[in-house]
Amino acid sequence: MAFTPAIFIAFLSLHAQVIDSIRTPGIEIKTFNSKILGEKRKIRIQTPAGMNAWDAYPVLYVLDGEAQTTMTAGQVQYLSESYKIIPNLIVVGIDNTDRTRDLTPTHSIIGPDGKPDSSANAFGRNSGGGEKFLQFIKEELVPYVQQRYHPAPYAILSGHSLGGLMAIYCLINHPDYFNAYIAISPSLQWDNNAILKQATQKLAAGKDLKRILFFTDANEDSVFHQNQVELEVLLKQKNLAGLQFTHVFYPGETHTSEPVKAFYDGIRFVYPNWHLLYNNSAFKKTMSSKIIRDHFAELSTKYNYKVIPLHDELIMIARFLRNDPNRIQDAIELLQWNAENYPTSAINWETLGDTYLKLKDEKKALVMYQNALALSPGSTILTQKLNSLNK
Repeated sequence: MAFTPAIFIAFLSLHAQVIDSIRTPGIEIKTFNSKILGEKRKIRIQTPAGMNAWDAYPVLYVLDGEAQTTMTAGQVQYLSESYKIIPNLIVVGIDNTDRTRDLTPTHSIIGPDGKPDSSANAFGRNSGGGEKFLQFIKEELVPYVQQRYHPAPYAILSGHSLGGLMAIYCLINHPDYFNAYIAISPSLQWDNNAILKQATQKLAAGKDLKRILFFTDANEDSVFHQNQVELEVLLKQKNLAGLQFTHVFYPGETHTSEPVKAFYDGIRFVYPNWHLLYNNSAFKKTMSSKIIRDHFAELSTKYNYKVIPLHDELIMIARFLRNDPNRIQDAIELLQWNAENYPTSAINWETLGDTYLKLKDEKKALVMYQNALALSPGSTILTQKLNSLNK
């Protein structure tokens, strides 16, 4: 089966014990010494602006890191920090050293022209290292990210072309490695459609998968498109419980222009309704503690882990609600919830004390300020607030 040359664009470098670290605008480049791969690898990491020790963020792992990280990280930053449409994410781009080796799950000597090639310089001469590459991610890279950044227990894998192929392969063979998969024009034709055949055999009908899959293709060729359609039909036939998936075709895009649109649509498919419309005037009028708590309970059910509101986010909402005498109790309930989630936050206890003062409950305000001062000893402001109550 023929491969169009554009589908196999070669890229650069990657790596699990940090050797050096270089910061570029917004992205930190780290070099790892991977024992599993036996080589040095580079990763590119973007953390949310103002990232603090209170909060836990999901992680987006991006294949072809040297080519895709800047684009994906920029979209994540725009959607999460500028307009709060998706959650803040830690973005981890994985650079290539031998792209064909790492991003192919099976060995194949079939070249981009569709003909067997066993020569010394054959495209697929080192192919088939995908399983080992996933082992590097699972056993070296993910533990490093968990130890250093303490993320939320939710991870997304995004890949394009051969990277998309690896995303599909991972979902079929190791679905527990990631919670969501974005596969942009996955090269399903690799090794005579080997992964499509695996999907037919390994995905048991009715299996409870509880994963999210977004996959796409563009204006490549009819066989390429047919492979994506075949995967879509197969997934529908298997009726995998809990699997949310969709396939999108971009006829107006090429193999190389497609990732910009596809990643945006993919991350929005993973996170369609994450944030409440805090700045919407109609929503502000109805916002309450129950609505906020119900929203996060629904997110916890959808994403299969306890989704905890960001520390500063709940404080912001509570400060808004306490200005309405009819909703000041809602503000207190949210701040008490925040105290359960972040018990060592002095600012949350202080805000709770301020809110009790608005209710003219000086006894409770005093206790809250004492809690805050115990966590932030020497605070002049807290000392003044306590002295004013003790007079």
